[in-house]
Amino acid sequence: MNFGEALDSTLIKKYAVFSGRACRAEWFYFLLFSVLLTFIVSMVGAFFSVSTIDVEYLATLSEEEAQSYILESGSLAYLKWISLAIGVVLLIPSFSVTVRRLQDLNLSYFWVIPFVIGSILSLYTLIDMAGTQNARLSSISMLISIIYIIGFLRKGDAGKNRFGNDPLEPKTDSDTY
Repeated sequence: MNFGEALDSTLIKKYAVFSGRACRAEWFYFLLFSVLLTFIVSMVGAFFSVSTIDVEYLATLSEEEAQSYILESGSLAYLKWISLAIGVVLLIPSFSVTVRRLQDLNLSYFWVIPFVIGSILSLYTLIDMAGTQNARLSSISMLISIIYIIGFLRKGDAGKNRFGNDPLEPKTDSDTY
């Protein structure tokens, strides 16, 4: 499965499909797409945000006031809401491909609960950028993500398991009936 096939499968064909199995390539290509999309939107937003900040006024502020000024500037606020919208749109396909990847490893879909918690923490820290607990919540979210990345490096079950056929095996005519 290549990058285009993985995105077609995850974002179009199986947008909210929680049954079946997903191979490593499908999950990791979707992760790569999510990271690249977030990076590109952040870079474009940061470019436009920096151009609207009054640097001379910023130099007169204390560190806390400067942080508040930057976080509350108009264009950075737009970037926050655009990033939140992207996160919400990618939430359902992210959960579905994660559930299918868990099922490829012959694990119950209940193992998606820590992933859901990490995703909610990530979205919360995006909404409340000036929060005092953001560093801790972001760290917890990143730790959960790293655990899933390491766990999903494992090859899925060969052949059929209790969740369906191996996604890497070619389909036969008997599979379509």
